[in-house]
Amino acid sequence: MIVNSERAIALTCPACQGIQKHTFSLFSISKNPLKLVCACGFSQGHLRRMNKHFELDVLSIEGERARILLTRGQFFGMPLIHLLSPMSGQSLGYLGELASVQEVVLDQPSGFFIGPDDFENPDVMRNVLERLEELAGRDKIRCECEHSSIGIDVYPDQVELVCSYCGSVVKIGASTRQHQERLERVAEIVMEPCTSRFLGEWLKPLT
Repeated sequence: MIVNSERAIALTCPACQGIQKHTFSLFSISKNPLKLVCACGFSQGHLRRMNKHFELDVLSIEGERARILLTRGQFFGMPLIHLLSPMSGQSLGYLGELASVQEVVLDQPSGFFIGPDDFENPDVMRNVLERLEELAGRDKIRCECEHSSIGIDVYPDQVELVCSYCGSVVKIGASTRQHQERLERVAEIVMEPCTSRFLGEWLKPLT
């Protein structure tokens, strides 16, 4: 039996809304997580081996965590798997043979691949998103409304933080080194309910 060891995962990124394709070898997956990072710089999740299963731990397009366990038979034998969120049943993307994954994604009416050329300054965008993930991981991004729930939208030259409950927006430039340096000085992002402001106007700087 000949096993084609090349596989691909195509995941919809919750930040830029694009479909990012990740390629890998079946035999490169180990207990150490394979990080799945979108071209926009957003960390989509990871893939790793867990005893007799393979774990895919990613974020849905709404930013909700989805954990999927795949058997060895599924992981090695199926040419294409439609990945669905165990909680909502929503489509997360596809996993399987490279040609099959690419074909099904290109057939999607809204499917498109995100590449570095889609951003005015890819390095700055990546650093801005990494900084925002760091702040979010320390609970330093929040809205003061009653039911704070922060999402993120990525554009070629900026990032918008959006409260899905009240609609408050913070716009963060992500095209110049000055934008990146400004965000690095920010210790906390506290959004006011139902407002839209630029980052430099009011966020708390490090002292």
